[in-house]
Amino acid sequence: MLEITNLRDGAILNRHHGIETENYLEIKIEGLAAPQAEVTVNGEAVLRYDRQFFATVRLTQRINKITAVASDYFGERTLTLTVMWDKKSYRRCHFFFDDCCFFLRWIAQNKPQSIFDEMFLGRLKQIHEKYNSKFLLNLFYQDDHHKDFCLKDFPEDYKEEFQANKDWLRLSFHAYSEFPDRPYQHTDSVKLAEDYDLIYNEVCRFAGPECFMAPMVIHWAMTNPENFRALQERGTRCLTGAYMGSIVSVKEKAHSVSVTDIGYHYEQDVTHYLTKAAGMMYDRKYDIIIGTNILCCNYTDIEGIRKRFANLKPERDVIGLMTHEQYSFPDYFNYIPNHLDRVEEACRLAAEYGCEPAWFAEGIWGNMAWEK
Repeated sequence: MLEITNLRDGAILNRHHGIETENYLEIKIEGLAAPQAEVTVNGEAVLRYDRQFFATVRLTQRINKITAVASDYFGERTLTLTVMWDKKSYRRCHFFFDDCCFFLRWIAQNKPQSIFDEMFLGRLKQIHEKYNSKFLLNLFYQDDHHKDFCLKDFPEDYKEEFQANKDWLRLSFHAYSEFPDRPYQHTDSVKLAEDYDLIYNEVCRFAGPECFMAPMVIHWAMTNPENFRALQERGTRCLTGAYMGSIVSVKEKAHSVSVTDIGYHYEQDVTHYLTKAAGMMYDRKYDIIIGTNILCCNYTDIEGIRKRFANLKPERDVIGLMTHEQYSFPDYFNYIPNHLDRVEEACRLAAEYGCEPAWFAEGIWGNMAWEK
């Protein structure tokens, strides 16, 4: 018997989990081992109390190994956990819009003097100016609703304006188009890479590569983890999803299935950990950070958004916010009249909570301490 009970493999730890200095994060280790076993953690003897053991470990690297060894006359058992140190962590937030193409269509067809004459981008600029918010817009190549626009139709006339606002407004890949649902759930990496490159090249053409950010979510957050490599080769270092549990279709629950839906085929224990912990963990197998968001504005009304923030634990540093672009537009069949009011309220509350806007696709969920 050998178990570490207060940590799991992939935990991302920060100042809330121990004592942090410039050079290390000191954390406590608790575990269980047979009473007669001699136990060490990272080579050091531990404090014992019956089956329990206690140790202190200092994390000094971005990725750290914690190895417990229990030795007795029945043999030697070893358990190694991999954890990440979120060095100099701070409260930070990120807001992304999925399913984006309506705003680009309007600009392409109406040719305004400024991209911010378009209703959606204009409101985002107002929110940015109030709360310093940053927005990542995840793009479709083709508009499946109007059938008269795709990214190749967007002019290059606004490149300078996109460049001038790249500190708070970025574009990314989401999918070729909205339908079919879950387009990459069972496809191979070749199709995923082709669609990614198609959108990337168009964004570079009309906005410049500096305005593109590697995606942290793909449409429906579903693809086989073996396809992560194609995304990582193009710059992805983290992925976010809803990790809703097992759903076969939108309303049909399949409780016998153990994997998550809108969660890259991870098992449901990941869902429970992400929702109860800090919202993120490190997957050592694929060398990627996965995480979830605290709300989606097209599902959560203003009162619900306020409740989500009111219920945040003080030690939560990362606040992921998201929604879907189309709910902002009156010609969308599921239009929500106060959708952008919800977005603004979420940004206001994030600022009130003390969050600094960050690009979660960079560093450790937006924290660039290890890159400095």
